[in-house]
Amino acid sequence: MKIPDNYLPVMPYLVLDRTVEFKQFCEHTFNATEQMIVPGEDNRIIMHGELKINDAVIMFANSNDNWKQKTSGMFIFVENVDTVYKRAIEAGSTSLQKPTHEVYGYAAGFEDPFGNHWWINEIK
Repeated sequence: MKIPDNYLPVMPYLVLDRTVEFKQFCEHTFNATEQMIVPGEDNRIIMHGELKINDAVIMFANSNDNWKQKTSGMFIFVENVDTVYKRAIEAGSTSLQKPTHEVYGYAAGFEDPFGNHWWINEIK
């Protein structure tokens, strides 16, 4: 099996009500970059999107009558927990866990404005 170079064996695929805003949130919070954006008929929706956060790819699409919103929980390593957590809260996220030292590392958690849970852990 040959996986294309710009993909990983497992990638989350989110179906969201507000895809354009989700894209903006990820760009602000994680410095995510576009890998692919397929716009819908209305520039306010994305039929299929792919964002890269470091080497990870998150795929997403706008919900519709056949595909209702499906959120997820994600664990992600970041360079600086405090910075990412602060950006997420500034962008409308709700804290699930303030940055704290845990047995597994320096970590925090938040729920984004779209209902996804993000658990961030600092790279040492």
